[in-house]
Amino acid sequence: MMARLLNPLSPVSSLVFFLSMMAYPAALSVRNYGVGQSDASPWALTDAALQFDLTWMHLVTDVIACMFGAWSAWKACSPRSMVAPPWIGGPSVRRYGVPVLKGTALSSLAYAAGCLPAIVQTLRFTGGSVPVGALLMGMAVPAAMFALGYALGAIMGSRWSLVPATLLPAALCWGSLVLLMPRIPKGDVFPRAWGSPLAVVMPMMDTGIGAEPGLSINLSAVTVRWILVAVVLAASTAACMLTAHQWQPGLSWMVAPLAVLLLVPTAAGGLVAMSGPAEWRRSAPFTPVCKSIDGVPLSVCSHPDDGAHLRRYMRYMRSVASWFPKDSVEGSSGLVLLLGNAFTPTSHGQAWNLTGQGLAELEHLGGKKIQIMTDTVTERTGRYSDLADVTQVIVKEFVHADCAATALKNVYKQRTLDDGASVSAFVLEQLPQRMRETVYESMGSRGSGASGMGSARGPAADLLNDATNEEFHAYVRRNLSGLERCAITPSDVINDLGKNH
Repeated sequence: MMARLLNPLSPVSSLVFFLSMMAYPAALSVRNYGVGQSDASPWALTDAALQFDLTWMHLVTDVIACMFGAWSAWKACSPRSMVAPPWIGGPSVRRYGVPVLKGTALSSLAYAAGCLPAIVQTLRFTGGSVPVGALLMGMAVPAAMFALGYALGAIMGSRWSLVPATLLPAALCWGSLVLLMPRIPKGDVFPRAWGSPLAVVMPMMDTGIGAEPGLSINLSAVTVRWILVAVVLAASTAACMLTAHQWQPGLSWMVAPLAVLLLVPTAAGGLVAMSGPAEWRRSAPFTPVCKSIDGVPLSVCSHPDDGAHLRRYMRYMRSVASWFPKDSVEGSSGLVLLLGNAFTPTSHGQAWNLTGQGLAELEHLGGKKIQIMTDTVTERTGRYSDLADVTQVIVKEFVHADCAATALKNVYKQRTLDDGASVSAFVLEQLPQRMRETVYESMGSRGSGASGMGSARGPAADLLNDATNEEFHAYVRRNLSGLERCAITPSDVINDLGKNH
């Protein structure tokens, strides 16, 4: 039954290549999405990240699909093969078109099957829907590569067709990724439609937008890419038919089949690259999901589709809030963290990419708003691309030690700690990094222990530097009020921390 269904493709070869094409996306799915792990929190499982990955995880699959096509053509219908040579008669379109269609279907299905672990894992934790558009966008490329390889195998008619069938897709995939530089988002306004039309044509191209929350594939781009696949299939079938009619000893006859195979898709792709649709569509204005930390004027807001980052940053901020004793930050206006580029507006008349209700809720939270990098580094989010950048803003907002302002400017020039201001400056300088480390330790990661900041040395400075993150955390909680007033002297540090060492 299977042999009849696949004919003239070899069932054994088809199975081997099918599993090989599945292997790469399946391995990436397991590794990058925490499949099989009891705790999925280390992975940011978002709909946008899944869609983004589905458009590029076919890189190795493309090469194998092209090799599969070349192998199948050489085995089944090349002029030099005795399995089904052109001179046996019969309609050429059916003889070449049917195996091309069957092979492209197998290649696409193999890629989809390899992506299933990532899709299932993400849907388990987000409750979203299957990103059919992004999956179809990725499935199109192995299909086109099989057709390309099949025609190469029919034209060359030997095992040597595997060489160009390996090199050509590799050059297209990795060459387009390396040479076609992404248009990284700049400025305070991003357009709703994002990505060069060339990204629809090339197997892989970095559009520069990243896995922005609320991102979705442009269905027009999906339609155009599959039209291009149909063009490649038609060109492949036509090249095989020309091979059947023009084959003769020598090489001159190859010019026409190769011209059809390579120039027709190139011309169609050029037209799309000049006037085709953008690959991505950014989120429409939305109402954010916001949560606040008890006891500290600190809130975190995200796109409704970005629950994974919201949960992660809430864990981060609870750990950061634990550094501040109850009622110690009452005078602060507070901070609101906005996660990801989804908040970036699409016109200069907007403050944020939010609905009227969303803007009202943000205004109600009050405080200073800072936009955090969770996807692509941009002018808006680049200042807060690391958690230490965020904790530094939190320290400046919640710890008011004006008496240590001058000492902070000289913290890398001070040789010893000689008064309360120098102690406060020395502690505050390393506080953001210590907060960052304790956050990651609370998430199960390993902190780096001592993270001395400033140039001062001596008994008090060494005790502060050598303190574990847990000890430093407890010390700051006990003495935060004194640090803000520059009332902690080096002797006080020695008396407090020295008893533990």
